[in-house]
Amino acid sequence: MEKLLVTWSVICLVFACSHSIAGGSSDVLGGDLEGTREDLAEGSVLPDDPLLDETLIRQEERPFMEKRLELFQYEPIELGHVHQVADESGWMMDLVTMALNPPVFEIHNFLSDEECDHVIDLAEESGLDNSTLFVRLMPSRTNGSEDEIIPIFEELDLDEDSYLDPAEFANGLLDIAGGRLSEEDVTVLMADMELDADGDHRLDFQEFKLSWIPDLTDTISKWVKDRQNSDDTFHFSSTRVSEQTWLDQSRYEDLTLRRLHERVVKLLQLPRDIVVSSEKLQVVRYQVGGHYHAHFDSSDLDDTLRCSHTEYMFGANEDAPEESFPERGSGESSDGDREHRWDSGNVRLCRYATVLFYLNDVEEGGETAFPVADNETFSYEGFDSESGSSHDLSLHCYDSNLVVKPEKGKAVLWYNHQVNSSNGWMGDAYDLSLHGGCDVRRGQKWIANNWIDIDDNYERQMDYHEFFNRELNRDKERLERIEEENDDDKPTPVSSDIDDDEAILDSSVNSDERDEL
Repeated sequence: MEKLLVTWSVICLVFACSHSIAGGSSDVLGGDLEGTREDLAEGSVLPDDPLLDETLIRQEERPFMEKRLELFQYEPIELGHVHQVADESGWMMDLVTMALNPPVFEIHNFLSDEECDHVIDLAEESGLDNSTLFVRLMPSRTNGSEDEIIPIFEELDLDEDSYLDPAEFANGLLDIAGGRLSEEDVTVLMADMELDADGDHRLDFQEFKLSWIPDLTDTISKWVKDRQNSDDTFHFSSTRVSEQTWLDQSRYEDLTLRRLHERVVKLLQLPRDIVVSSEKLQVVRYQVGGHYHAHFDSSDLDDTLRCSHTEYMFGANEDAPEESFPERGSGESSDGDREHRWDSGNVRLCRYATVLFYLNDVEEGGETAFPVADNETFSYEGFDSESGSSHDLSLHCYDSNLVVKPEKGKAVLWYNHQVNSSNGWMGDAYDLSLHGGCDVRRGQKWIANNWIDIDDNYERQMDYHEFFNRELNRDKERLERIEEENDDDKPTPVSSDIDDDEAILDSSVNSDERDEL
């Protein structure tokens, strides 16, 4: 009997450990070390090479890759529940559940004040540009043929009645106008621009086809400006008002950025290749009035559209000069001239998770809002049609179900996708993950984002890891060649006035003897 009890205890212990790894009853992941994060960081080890980490090797050389990877996701359990996980130095981080659907977690003191300040300094040194949007529906990208316009019309026709009502047409104009127009505004616009030929306040396919022309963007922009100047009651708020830059943590020889990368790996409990090969660190500055209206970070699964990050590998030209490669995460070439290697109208965003970092304390405003989090009875039908859409956080920030206050050093983690229960990989999007940044009312707001890119096509994601590794290898070899060329160009050192024998003698003196001299 005693032997049976011991055996049963061992079985229970093994089960408990395995359940803990799966994010179950135990809330502690990683080490349990004592001391401050700064003390522990001094003894922690990062990969030796900032350009090519030794864990990024080809798939056939990875023993652990023989088994298919599965994605980890924290269970939210209940509001206020705390998960603990060790960071790259062994310091324990507390993940506090803020929402169940989508799972949202708050982590205080994820970054130190010094780390926050350093990232801001790097961003300012890099230079910030006006933030852009991921644009899919643009008339300038079509040639006017029915074959191209029919799928766009069908995508916008949500109720499938073969007509676009003002709310549906407003969705099509979102990217074009750079902000959301209300149903009433679109009705006026259709009349002013004579798009609604039969006056029934909706567009059939032929009316839509005639409106969907390359210069529609300029025409809409002019209409918005004229309306703002002539109608004091007209409310239009640009979707995104901020400045941004990108910092490449995989190639940047900066200890703080590398430590932050490792910390995110530990936080997410995902294979390191996935985190390292994801988008660059986006750093964003919001001035007074700056905001980002409610949006989704990722797209629904769609077999007809490829993921933007893995599509990039199919556009890469091995012989192309370095400056022609687009910025990972921006969809633009490195000089910002919008020469896409892939057309954002033909791809989708595949961001499994978002990790947002607050880099400063905001005097007033600047919260991160989740308008419909945990609203299990919510329906998007009619959500966009009301005047002053609920997407507009300039008006509706504090109507949101979850509002997170910015605090320097705090991180917020949320999942944009579920895990597919049948294969353990990228699953359906969380429909309630709509979120945005509220207006800054006083001061400035600095944030950074790590978006974790995962292709729901498993094989494509594995191919992308190999592609990314080759890119890093090419970069390393290119830098080595440049260093060698620079060394060859250096002039021969001029001999010093010190006698050779004296120099040799001095070099043979150890440090203690030198101090005595």
